[in-house]
Amino acid sequence: MYQTLISSFLFTSTSNKMPGDLKKYLEERQKMIGLRSNDEVIQWYEKCAHLYNDHFDSAGFVFHKSTVEVVLEYVKDKNAAILDIGAGTGKAAELLTKHGYTTMDGIDASQAMLDFAMKKNLYRKLMCSTIGTEPIPDLEEGGYDALIASGVFSSTAVSFESVPMLMNYLKKGGFFIFSSFEVVRDASSRLVNNVLIEFSKEWRKSNICSMVSARETFHINDEPGVIYTFIKL
Repeated sequence: MYQTLISSFLFTSTSNKMPGDLKKYLEERQKMIGLRSNDEVIQWYEKCAHLYNDHFDSAGFVFHKSTVEVVLEYVKDKNAAILDIGAGTGKAAELLTKHGYTTMDGIDASQAMLDFAMKKNLYRKLMCSTIGTEPIPDLEEGGYDALIASGVFSSTAVSFESVPMLMNYLKKGGFFIFSSFEVVRDASSRLVNNVLIEFSKEWRKSNICSMVSARETFHINDEPGVIYTFIKL
């Protein structure tokens, strides 16, 4: 996909040459796609945070926009406390701020990414932590009206098994809105969607949360993804 994107830029550019930093970012991201462990992915973000921040939009990523569109639909109170999981350099928070949301905290496993977010003055608080199944230090249970996670859930980042733990930080009736980009790529990755559906049945049975919607969208350019919305029971 990313090699195709690079070729597309080369073909359409009037100078027949992609800007060097953008090409470097896309090439580095292609390497990241092949990583197999969470630690390797974190190290990649530590190394490439500046490229990510500078070239995220021009590379064609849209999943943060789709996530925010769903937030606008379900979270009407602009003063709602929102936890941005996998906040990165603050791309989703920038959009939320433009739409009038005022109260956001962010968490990410890469301090280099958070350093960029901190300079933008978008968040009340930023925390550097990985996301697993264990409680997150310094987070108040039931302290948020909504959780968002755009571009976070994947096989080498955060797994769906983290959802019940994350729900502890959401108020009853609050929404967890997150994207997944391994769902509709091909026949094999549709298994990811099936796994989430099975998890959601367990969560509903355990009175943890219930799926409200699953909306097909795009992750980058024309590469498909899904935005899921769950409500805490």
